[in-house]
Amino acid sequence: MKVKFESFMLERNFILLMMGVFINALGSGVYAIAGMLLVLSLSGSVLYSGFALFAITSAGVLSFLIAPLANYFKYKNGLVYSNLLKALILFTIPILHYTVGLHVWYVIGLLFITALFTQFTYPIESTILPIIVGKDNVIAANSFLQTIREAMDIAFLAGAGILITFTGTIPAIIITATCLILVTIAYSFFNFLQPDVKRDPSTSVGSAVRTYFIDLKAGFTYIGNSLIPKMIVSIVFINLAMVIMTTNLPAFSLMKGSGIEASYGFYLAAMSIGIMIGTILASKLKQIDFGKLIIFSFFGTGVMWIGTALLPLVFSMILFSIGAISIGIINILVFSSIQRQVEVTFIGRVITLITSAAALGMPIGALIGGMLGEMFATEIPILICGVSMMLFSLSWLSSSALRKLPSIDHVKLFQESNVQA
Repeated sequence: MKVKFESFMLERNFILLMMGVFINALGSGVYAIAGMLLVLSLSGSVLYSGFALFAITSAGVLSFLIAPLANYFKYKNGLVYSNLLKALILFTIPILHYTVGLHVWYVIGLLFITALFTQFTYPIESTILPIIVGKDNVIAANSFLQTIREAMDIAFLAGAGILITFTGTIPAIIITATCLILVTIAYSFFNFLQPDVKRDPSTSVGSAVRTYFIDLKAGFTYIGNSLIPKMIVSIVFINLAMVIMTTNLPAFSLMKGSGIEASYGFYLAAMSIGIMIGTILASKLKQIDFGKLIIFSFFGTGVMWIGTALLPLVFSMILFSIGAISIGIINILVFSSIQRQVEVTFIGRVITLITSAAALGMPIGALIGGMLGEMFATEIPILICGVSMMLFSLSWLSSSALRKLPSIDHVKLFQESNVQA
């Protein structure tokens, strides 16, 4: 196992992917804090934080329409040009700020547009990983990359909060855009053999549109013949609750930290620590029955996040971090299972359809979270999320099909007819 691990780590394309993950973590850490704080600063209202998250999560819901477009491009080109366009879009924020001025709705609109680009690039990155490392190494590669990503998030989110405290949000946006330029350069050196993509210069627009919807329907077929529909209702529910919490996290962290902007970065870093721990533990816990793992881990998360709302700053952040461990575990196990069981040309569409369905409750959660933040103390939405985690756990406990799921290596997410031998 160690030999395989070292062999794909030294592969040229994997090194480039790691570079992209590292640089993106730096830019994303700054952007995650700067974007929401900028909206809060321009508007002075938690309600607008809800509008901002509504825009971002709406892009996630639309991802099932966007992801199939990746099959009409070279994966390398899709990654390079998407990151370049995102960088150029973000550079308009400081340009306007230092010239004619910024409006909060312009910032919210750009958050939506950049989120759409992310929905295009994310399935490509998921698709190329098995191509680069081979299907036998997918779990190890995913765990390694996710560990790197979360480790960087811990440092960069905490550092970003401190940076923004001293420099402000606009210079932070410039840093994010610069990072995207560097990612563009790194990905331009990719060199891997891509399976056939559907791009024929002689194809008419009408034919291309029909093919697009055929691809989209094929993705729905995969979802329809899987365990995913049994999970969707509870996932939508929990994502709604999570976004209610996330919408209020900037204001909540400022309240806990007595107005210090760096506290928002510390809370996000605390979550990243928990997710990283879960990522590291995922391979060690994969032998446990998946149903039981979900039930116990998410019930514990609910308890931890109720404590997050009620306890002072330091203890609140510690419990917030512990509660996030379950997220890291489940992310690695579920997506690694999909990447192993689904043929390469369907991975992007299947993952995107799952995330789109899971995101259905998120825009509504963002609006509800914004309204709750305006009407009640900021602890209330955090409490709601903690209770929802416990209800999520109980919903799995009450479902025989979900409760009895075996270990992830033995879970058949898709019918045998959908899976490559």
